[in-house]
Amino acid sequence: MANRKNNEQGIIDLCLASLHALPGCRHDFTAAPPGSDHAGHLALSGSWGDCRYRVQVVARLTPLAARLVIHQAQDTREAPLLLLADFVSERLAGELRGHGIAFLDTVGNASLREGGLLVEVSGRKRKAPPVRTSRGFQPSGLRLIHLLLRKPEALNWNYRRLAKEAGLALGAVGPVLKELEERGFSREDTSGKRRLRNRLDLFRRWEVGYLERLRPKLLLERCRPATDLGLNALPEMIRRQNLQGQIQIGGELGAALILEGLKPRQAVLHLQGDPLAIMLRLRLVPDPEGEVILLAALGTRTEGERLALADPLLLHAELMDLGGAGEDPARQIFERFLDRHFQSAPQRQSPERPA
Repeated sequence: MANRKNNEQGIIDLCLASLHALPGCRHDFTAAPPGSDHAGHLALSGSWGDCRYRVQVVARLTPLAARLVIHQAQDTREAPLLLLADFVSERLAGELRGHGIAFLDTVGNASLREGGLLVEVSGRKRKAPPVRTSRGFQPSGLRLIHLLLRKPEALNWNYRRLAKEAGLALGAVGPVLKELEERGFSREDTSGKRRLRNRLDLFRRWEVGYLERLRPKLLLERCRPATDLGLNALPEMIRRQNLQGQIQIGGELGAALILEGLKPRQAVLHLQGDPLAIMLRLRLVPDPEGEVILLAALGTRTEGERLALADPLLLHAELMDLGGAGEDPARQIFERFLDRHFQSAPQRQSPERPA
């Protein structure tokens, strides 16, 4: 619990402290229950009027995290979003302002424009080292969280099975599960079963961690198809080479197999087999700027004869990584496969698999 206090609660305390410098501005912060999909609500009032924000905390605001916050803010209808962060750079501050997102950081940079309130502070430099990401959102923890998001019932498996399925060391399981409990993402019900709570917020945190910290460690190679082949030829090549059990198709190519009208310019292939052998059989050529990204598959998969897609969690994250070009397909993937998964009782949602 100490790490959580030092990270998110510390950021909240420091950001709110800067509001004392605003003359005649009163503020009242109400924390959300543990595990909620936001940190709480902030009410501001003064001679100019009053306003209320829905508060979200991002400990380490990177360009990718900012892009995801902007995307998520479009779905926030309850109240305007206020982002609290350790530090907001000048470039990211401009992006947030451009999308109408209010923010405060721990060194006093701020943008608040709501009703009669107008506060703009910029140019303040970071005074302390960046906040360290908690253990649960380091690569090994992200592997386990991915498994739990796909299969919420796995929360009740023994540690050995969790470690095997998630592909991580046995000793890493306990601390991650403990942190999920402390953060309110895991709770025991009246029957003694562990339940995953607030899965949507957990997914949003996992998505940033996957793209920034886990996926770079999974990268095997970047390549392109041979000159006489196009990106769209890859699914048929995978079938003809009987590689269905060794590859899951992600990125835009994976999304194009289930969304009508999408013309893929990029593909992510999640591999279980020998990367070099697969590259040779699919006639893929190494290219640091290539449109085909080869990753080591997360966890274990059951081999089968049907063409396999990456799970919707990965598809959504990989589409969001493309920026504006991937946001609409990502929204379609979310609405089609993930929304019910996060809102309903624990169950696994999988995209339809092409024949």
